[in-house]
Amino acid sequence: MICPPDATYAEFRKYIEDLRGPVSCGEMDDLWVWRQKLLNLRVDTGRGYRERACPPDELHLTMREREKKVVAEAEAAGITVERASS
Repeated sequence: MICPPDATYAEFRKYIEDLRGPVSCGEMDDLWVWRQKLLNLRVDTGRGYRERACPPDELHLTMREREKKVVAEAEAAGITVERASS
């Protein structure tokens, strides 16, 4: 059984005690705080930005692949691409 994200403190306590046996109040409080931090963690993959900014055929491409495609299309159209020095 996995403890659901919307579990209450009492449900979480029962889950932990079923899993590990008796746990002190201090340790349980620490586990609860850690759980709340993990549940609030968000990972930004840039997917929302890509869906708004890229055409459908470029959504699966990495930034490097997308750059190569743009450069190839520009060169095919007769545009000279010059890299900016870094």
